[in-house]
This record gives sequence, C-alpha cells and structure tokens, in this order.
Amino acid sequence: LKKYGFLLFYRHFTERIFPLETNAVTKVVTDEISITAKFISDLKMFAITKGLDLVEAIILFIIGYILCRYIRKAAEHILEKSNVDPSAKTFISEIIFFFCLAIVAIVALGTAGVAAGTLAAAFGGVGLAIGLGLKDNIGNVASGIFILIFRPFRVGDYIQVGSNQGTVTDIRIMYTLISTLGNQMIVIPNSSLINSVIKNYSAFETRNLEFTFDVGYGTNLPKCIALLKQIFTEDDYVLNKENLPVYVSALAESSIRIYVRAQVDRQKYFDAQNELYIRVKEAFDQNGIDIPFPQIVVHQAKE
Repeated sequence: LKKYGFLLFYRHFTERIFPLETNAVTKVVTDEISITAKFISDLKMFAITKGLDLVEAIILFIIGYILCRYIRKAAEHILEKSNVDPSAKTFISEIIFFFCLAIVAIVALGTAGVAAGTLAAAFGGVGLAIGLGLKDNIGNVASGIFILIFRPFRVGDYIQVGSNQGTVTDIRIMYTLISTLGNQMIVIPNSSLINSVIKNYSAFETRNLEFTFDVGYGTNLPKCIALLKQIFTEDDYVLNKENLPVYVSALAESSIRIYVRAQVDRQKYFDAQNELYIRVKEAFDQNGIDIPFPQIVVHQAKE
C-alpha cells in the first residue's frame, strides 16, 4: 500500500509539473513494479509447491553419492579376495561406481518432480551431447575394455610404448599408469595404447640378452669365441648353456663384431646384464683382447 500510495502521489505531482512526460514515466515505473511483484509471487509459489521436493532431491543425491562410494570400496574389497585379474579390479570398481551414481541421479531428479518422459528425453539429449563432446574419452573407455578382454599386458608387466617404458601399475577406465625405472609416473590414454606398438617384456618367463662385442682385427677369433662360451656357460644367470649362440656377426670398419645371445630369468634381466658385461671386460683384459675405438686410417698421397 505504501508503494502504491507513493506511486499515486508521484503521478499526481508529476502531472502538474511535467504534463507531457508524465504518462511515459508513469508507465515505465508501473511496468517495473508489476514485473517485480509477479516475479516475487511466482518465486513464493515455486518455493511452496516445489521447494520441499528440491530439498529432498538434494539430500537424496548426497546420501546416494556417499552410498556409491561405499559400494565401490566394497566391490574393490571383494575383487581383491577373488581370482579376478589385477588389471580388471580398478576398472570394474569404477564402472560399478558410475553406474550406481547414474541411478542415484535419475532417482533424485524424479524426486524433484521431473516427469519420466521428460527425464528420458533429457538423458537422451545429454547423452548424445556428451557422446559428441567426449568421443575421445569414450574411445579411451572402449580401448580400456579391449585391453582387459585381449590382455596385451597386465598390471605388473614391464612394457614399452613408443619412447616410454616401465612397469604397469594400474589400468583405469580412461588411461593406464606406468611407473618408470626413474620412479616417474607416466599416464597414457588407453586409445593411444591400442593404436601404438606395445613391447611387453614380461610376456614370457625368460628374456634374451643380446650382446655385440667389438674386437680388433688382430684378435684370434676361435680363441675369443671359446673364451666367450666359457664365460657365459659358467655364469649362473644364463639358462641356455647347451645351445648358446656365439658367432661372428660382421666385419665392421674398425672392428670384428661377435654376437652372443643369452637367455635369463626376466626378473633378473638387469642383474645378469651387469654381471656379464663386467666378466667379459675382465676376461678380455686378462687375455689381451683389444676392444678398438672407432678409427680412420688416412694415407697421405705422394707428391
């Protein structure tokens, strides 16, 4: 009443002083007051009719989110005690979490008063938009499922992808974690893994150590080959002592190259490599076998 009384007084006052502009100003003020009053009225009506439903929906979503987290932890606990491959444990638990969270969101929206048909249409539209906007991420999810089904590698395997190599620590929905020997964590999208050449050094129980030793052209090759066979066959790391390949592989520019391939336990690969290099170097020094440096012989032309 005070607002409308002030408006009437303002209208009566301005009509006497500014008779030409009074109608336009009064109309603007009246419209603004009407819009504001209608907005406040609609807001009150919405709060009365839908406010309680919104509060219930928010509370329901919060409780459901907490329950989804507990369900994920319970799934992880069950998977740890089961015979499920370690590669799939995190992946399955995250799928369960997001599936339960989607159900909670649908129930919360229904509690808020959203009709089932509207809800289905909205989820369809949102799903299409998300699918178009996150097509690369969906490809990562599909690639993660491909990895779990065909198992080109597992958690704990030592792999190389491009210039990156290390031990697989976890396979998740969107990406795979690799821990390098330098204690660095590499995050590789699953789609990149599927589209790249993967070297899995842990696919077999044994690995081959390939050596190429350069010796001088004045070396007694039969004696050198016999010495290498003795070193490798007497070493505890070498598993293929009976069929150890040792042969001359090339006559290089500055040296003769001798190739040796030793089979060792994959978990002792680096220890075996270190020990064999040291033993060969010591044996070459004791027997006077030269390991030449790259060199170029230049002949001066006679004048």
